[in-house]
Formats: sequence, structure tokens, C-alpha cells
Amino acid sequence: MKIIPGITSQVLATRIAAELDCKATLCEYKRFPDGEFYTRIVDDVKDEEVVIVQSIRTDSDLICLLQLIDAAEESSRTRVVIPYLGYARQDKKFEHGEAISIRAIARSISAADLDTIYVVNVHNRSVLQYFDADTTELDAASVIANYIAKYEIAPAVIIGPDGGATELAEAIASPYGFEYDVLEKKRITGAEVEIKPKKLSVESKKVVIVDDIISTGGTIAEAAALLTRQGASDIYVACIHGVFVQNAVLRMHDAGVKELIATDTIESVFSKVSIAKMVAEVLKK
Repeated sequence: MKIIPGITSQVLATRIAAELDCKATLCEYKRFPDGEFYTRIVDDVKDEEVVIVQSIRTDSDLICLLQLIDAAEESSRTRVVIPYLGYARQDKKFEHGEAISIRAIARSISAADLDTIYVVNVHNRSVLQYFDADTTELDAASVIANYIAKYEIAPAVIIGPDGGATELAEAIASPYGFEYDVLEKKRITGAEVEIKPKKLSVESKKVVIVDDIISTGGTIAEAAALLTRQGASDIYVACIHGVFVQNAVLRMHDAGVKELIATDTIESVFSKVSIAKMVAEVLKK
């Protein structure tokens, strides 16, 4: 087996290769003067089993993935790991004439003769229906839970910032028996809204706010400030996909967040948890 690192997932791909005791294939990436992207797999992959690892954050990331798939045409078997599947939140039409962007992307990837596609904690599982190839979702909640348990954060209360994060909060909390809850809004008067955990008190407790994707950090900052006012001793934030655009990091730190924790589905200084072992174990099967 050879692991082919896409341009956005170089570190993760190398870690997966190390877990599998196999080779991370050398690739070449550049842009032509007119802006077109160029991709070349330097190592020979003819009649080899290959795994392409490439997150999709930008349009160029998608082009790179499609080019890698095409460049690996002589391999005996091609599997694709998409750690972060961008555009997954553009999954329905809100106005007439809009594209369902994730459907367009899924169709373009599925057009190749792929054995399996793996995605990690996609925002809405229903988008998997748009892939014609066999597509499997991997859940990185356990690697977040392991980090919390290991690095002096535990015992902690796991908090989802809204009802949509209930499943993730439970998945992170359950393996180690952490308490978990989600924030809910309760209208007091026509002009006053109270936001608090549904059932737990956080006073004098360590709190980890968890979400699948953090982009601008606005919701998380609001939750952190609220929990601080309610007496939480320390506020941590953990997510699967740390997009962190605009001034998200500053906004969350200003709200009292002590530490930001993300996986390496998107590689950054906050990628303190690696999904490499989880992916490698799936690939072995």
C-alpha cells in the first residue's frame, strides 16, 4: 500500500503511512503562470494499492484531489480519505436557482472508478447519498475523548453549544463517564432570553465545549462567556474540524477559552489530536 498525500493533508498522510508501516508517496505541486494547478505523483504507483489523503477546504483542494485520482489511474486499487469535506453545509436549496454544492462535488469525485471513499464527521450524514462510490463516515469523537482524559482536563463537563451537538457531546463523554449537557435557550420575557445548560451546573467545574466544525467561533465564544459567568473554573474548546476563519481564535480566547483543541483533519497549530491511527485501522480492515 502507498499513501498519497494531498497538498492540504501532508502531515496527516505521513502519520497514516507511519501507522501502516508503508510509504508516503512523493508528489509535486505547483501553479502555472496563468493560475492553473499542476499535480504529479513522482513515485511509480502502477499496479499498487493506493490511498489518497486530501481535505477539501477550497476550490483548489478539490482540483488537487481530482488530479491525484486521475494521476493514480494505473494503480490496482484506489481509495480516498477526505478528512474534512468542505461544502457539506451547502446541502440544500434555500432559493430558486441555487446549486446543491456538495452534490456537485460528490458527483465529480464519484465519476472516477474508486473502491471506497472515507469522510470524517461530515456535518450532515444525508450528503453521503450524493456519492455514487462506496462512502463511509469515520467518527473521530473517541480521539477527542482520549485527549481530554489523558491531558489533565478530566474530570470535566462536556457541553454542546446547541441541540445539534448533543450526539457529539454524548459520544465524547460516554467512553470515560464524563458528565455532558447542551445549552438551551429559554425565553423569560418578550425581550429577555436565558441560555444555560439543560440539566447540569458548571459551577467550579472544568468545561469542554465541543462541536464538529468551528468556523468563525461566534457561537463558541458566546457559550464560553456564558459558562464563565455561571462559575465554570476553566473553559476548553474541542472540535473535529478547526476551520478557524476571520478572528475566530482571538474571539474565543477573549471569551475566556483556556485551550483550543482540534484534530488534524485541517492541519494547524491547534491540531493537537491526530486521527491517523483511527484511519489506519480502518484501512487495514
